[in-house]
Amino acid sequence: MTQRLRFSIALVLGALSACGPQSTEDAGVTDTGVLDSASIDAAGDDASSDTGQLADVVSERPFVASGCPAPQTIAPTTALTGFLPAVNVDFVRTVDGDTAHFLVGGTETVVRFMYINAEETHGAETTAFGLATVPIVTAMLRSARLQIAPQRGSNGMPNLDTYGRTLALVFADGELVQTRVVREGLSAYYTQFGCAPAPAHLSLLYAEAEARANQRGIWAPGHPTNYAEVLGRWIGRSTCRPNPFMGQPYCR
Repeated sequence: MTQRLRFSIALVLGALSACGPQSTEDAGVTDTGVLDSASIDAAGDDASSDTGQLADVVSERPFVASGCPAPQTIAPTTALTGFLPAVNVDFVRTVDGDTAHFLVGGTETVVRFMYINAEETHGAETTAFGLATVPIVTAMLRSARLQIAPQRGSNGMPNLDTYGRTLALVFADGELVQTRVVREGLSAYYTQFGCAPAPAHLSLLYAEAEARANQRGIWAPGHPTNYAEVLGRWIGRSTCRPNPFMGQPYCR
């Protein structure tokens, strides 16, 4: 999938006036009907003829400064409190923009990407933008490493969410995939269960600020999901990150 197609899909679907149910809560759906990576790439290639012209327009847009520093590159060698050392894994397939299957030590493992929550690709909460996110994220995951969150007091056993998925930070091409996803406007910075440890926290926060300032993906005018309401639920009473819809600046 080309970089042009990534930009055009995010913009086209971010500007849709309606695309089905708009909740972005993580539903813990099954893998029924998940496309393998070859099928996803084929579908993306078919769409390029319809979106290439718009991609040219997107690429020519002037960059809008967010007022924050550029997001720091978080590498798999970065020391992050609360995570196991990075391990090499083999990509198997993508479920949606925040979940994928990897071979971890030879065992196929479903991994939930921490600190992002992409729009859904299954069930009643599916959105067109969620479906379009899948090939974009798939293209990021060809060569990946994981820093897995351990269970407390478990001597290195992986921490699982309520659906049995392994919680982890995901790295590809030497950088944190979560930051790339947020920076391209495929998800906001997801903090319902707490903020990321430093320095990943500021990287994700500044990535969201940049995406929002440049109206990428979910931040495009007319995007059908109400992210003022979504961030209200995700942030709740937490003070570990600002809520831009309540006039709280990203950078102070």
